[in-house]
Amino acid sequence: MRKYFSGSYSYLKEKLLGTVENLQKDPTKKISFVVHTNQMKRYLKEYLTENLGILINAEFYTVIDISKKIADTEPLSDFEKEIIIKRILQKNNHKLSGISSDISTLIQQLKEYEISVESLSSPFLKDIIIEYENFKKGRFSDREDLHLIASNCETDFQTDSLIIFGIHSVPPLYRRLFRRLSKLSENIFVFTFFLKDSGYYTYYDHFKDVRSFYEEISDFVEFETVDSPLLELSKRIYRFDVEVKIDTPYVRIFQASGERKQIEKVAQEIVKLRKKGIDYHKIGVVVPDLQSCVPFIKDTFNRYHIPYYLSEESRYLDDYHYRKVFSLIELKTKEISKETVLSVISDSVFDIENPDIIHSKIQKSLPFRDINELERFIFSDGEFKKFRELIFSIYSLPEEESIHFYTKKLKEISDRFIKNKEVKEFLEGVLDLIEGKKVYKELFERISYTDFVDILKSFFEEENKENRPAGSSVLILSPTSAEANNFEHIFFLNLNSNRFPDISKNELLISREKLGKFDYPYHIFMQELLNFASFFDKNKNLYLFFIKKSDISGKDEIPSIFLQEVIRITGKKIEIASSEVILPYEIKIKFPYIFEEIRTQKKRVENYRKSSIESFKTDIEIKKPIPATSFQKYSQCPYRFFMEDINGFSEEEEIDRKEISPIDRGILIHKILEEFYREVDIDKIDDTESFVENKKEELKEKYFSRINQLLDDLIPSYRPSELKKAEITFGRLISFLKEDLKILKERGHKIYLIEKEIQDKDFSGRVDRADIDKNGMVYIYDYKTGEKPPQNINKEIKRKYSQLLVYSRVLGKSVKEIGIFAVNDRTGKFRYTTENIDTGYVEELLHFLIRGYFPPVKSSMCDYCSFSDFCPRNEAIISEIKEKLLPFREIV
Repeated sequence: MRKYFSGSYSYLKEKLLGTVENLQKDPTKKISFVVHTNQMKRYLKEYLTENLGILINAEFYTVIDISKKIADTEPLSDFEKEIIIKRILQKNNHKLSGISSDISTLIQQLKEYEISVESLSSPFLKDIIIEYENFKKGRFSDREDLHLIASNCETDFQTDSLIIFGIHSVPPLYRRLFRRLSKLSENIFVFTFFLKDSGYYTYYDHFKDVRSFYEEISDFVEFETVDSPLLELSKRIYRFDVEVKIDTPYVRIFQASGERKQIEKVAQEIVKLRKKGIDYHKIGVVVPDLQSCVPFIKDTFNRYHIPYYLSEESRYLDDYHYRKVFSLIELKTKEISKETVLSVISDSVFDIENPDIIHSKIQKSLPFRDINELERFIFSDGEFKKFRELIFSIYSLPEEESIHFYTKKLKEISDRFIKNKEVKEFLEGVLDLIEGKKVYKELFERISYTDFVDILKSFFEEENKENRPAGSSVLILSPTSAEANNFEHIFFLNLNSNRFPDISKNELLISREKLGKFDYPYHIFMQELLNFASFFDKNKNLYLFFIKKSDISGKDEIPSIFLQEVIRITGKKIEIASSEVILPYEIKIKFPYIFEEIRTQKKRVENYRKSSIESFKTDIEIKKPIPATSFQKYSQCPYRFFMEDINGFSEEEEIDRKEISPIDRGILIHKILEEFYREVDIDKIDDTESFVENKKEELKEKYFSRINQLLDDLIPSYRPSELKKAEITFGRLISFLKEDLKILKERGHKIYLIEKEIQDKDFSGRVDRADIDKNGMVYIYDYKTGEKPPQNINKEIKRKYSQLLVYSRVLGKSVKEIGIFAVNDRTGKFRYTTENIDTGYVEELLHFLIRGYFPPVKSSMCDYCSFSDFCPRNEAIISEIKEKLLPFREIV
């Protein structure tokens, strides 16, 4: 029996249920399912067991799973494949580590469609791919090799019924495999989501070609007859029938002002559904670019007490204890800073002394930029011997050694310091796996510590399946993972142009190569179109969202072509995602992450939630000297200063694998500027522009050697755009240096201080840069590396940049000018300076700080503040602040 069914997923599941129910009448007969994704396996198991009870003698595979079963061997993982390519690039002196993922995808495409590497017009790509194939020849197999092996090898695998479900691309390599499978099974049943006369089916021959192949291996074909408004809508998307209008109550369309408001509205709608008795597991949230929404989802869903599961947040690396261990391991690969050292502190993970005191000392210390300053600022008095030993056990590791050496040393560190048994066992198990991997032994006689950490990181980034929720929860998935879902209510987010569909993903290497008349037949756009159409199904309720302006980039956005099609066909009115009043029993105040040592201070915070100015006065002793950066925080919002610097509250660290961390970028640029200006003697430079041009290659080497390391930490699909941004930033940096040296020369100024620690009885700080003129007057500047420059330096100096006023106070009356050097300024202005140096304002604020006043003030940063959910600020308090605390008028 060989049957082929094609239609909506609801139709396919009904047919699948009947087929399996009939096959299960003989429990001795074996059923083998081959499906598109692991998530689809879960959906089908859940659906079938819910309707049939226990499945007997049934096995579920993805395509690679079935090939492994037949060939009885393991292929190279995608990461191992990429690291081989990366190693080949390194050996050939190509500093393009970020491109290894693209080359890996290109190899996959060539093999799946059985295209000779000789078809490539690029000698560079051709040579890399040939070297890759030669390296693994006869020793290792990648996934595509394994499919070919499984198509031809002898095997003991046999099944009575083969079910192919939801696989919509069958390149020549897959066809070989499926034809082989058809010979290993008595019965074949194929299920695909194709609707006749649909937009995707009409416009793209690829889908007709897939259908033709499945019909070839089948004896019976059945297409669904559409009888639902949602299915009719699914068919009409991208068909451009301008006269057709389909009215359906099962689709709602929302416009949100940004990502944060979008997630807020989703959470409120889920609360309403739960009140109506809808179980959480019947609700799915689909997000095309998950990484951009993870921080908003975590914050908002936790506040609304919505249980959720997000695979992107369920890696080992996302667990607090595992993350602390990995932060320690990667310490040596990052620029040293207060942030990187603070990220390691935890006495629940490591055997160290007094973590709260260590944390406080590091926070209050001057910034340190190298290991010697760390030693001098933190460990010089002989305190914290265990913590020092822990930190230096990593920093003392050599830059390059054998894999055996590194695994041995990390096991010694694990034995000596790691207290958490679960994490210790995980780490030591991973180290054993790495040391036993044949591919790594053959690739690396010696390996850099950075490359070793990359290998280790691939294990920490795997999903921790033990964290899957036992109870009912909302699933948050990518569109591909949500295909064939069992949800009743689907929230589809970020339906904006260049998000979904994401046109940039079509720019794969193969599409840029001249391959005669060949064009890769299953582009990302086609996959996303089919995927989007599949959600419009019987018994579904869809909530479609797009944003007006990104909270992240600040750019205006427009609805995607898919959403515009739905709006055109349905004539739906767009709803504005506005905030709603949430009753107290629906949402409770949630405290931010609190260090273990100060959990007892929760009650202390509650004491300061009354609407009275006096409630913000405390008897806490302020230790001097006060770091200038902390004082600047006080000038921006005293309440935030109270929460973070007095109480030690902190947001839990977020790992953003979508963009280079602004902190990492800032550390890099500060270091480059420091090294550059230490070599500058302005009197000996005749032509400032030529001087910078002569230094450009050296600066570029330093800059991109670090940028490439940071890019390797990102999700591969985001690396090209981040590399482009890094290139733009470097160009601006060079322009800044040229202009700055020119002005130094013209004014006859000299550089006076570079990254210099300064201090008096009240304040301490580190000046990025100070210049001096012929009359001995001083000019103090702070580097900023963000794209947005000051809007009005005279107004913002007290609120945003008060540390410059602190530096002026410490250095004395000879300061003539202070300002910001915005080295990444997209306007190209770079210099924002003022002679409005009101150190009296510093005295006034210091007076209130010492007396213990911590009023909450309102600013544009409130929406992003981790304490906004239980900030006591209201109009009455703001009015009282203006009346009683005069210096704060300027910042309220």
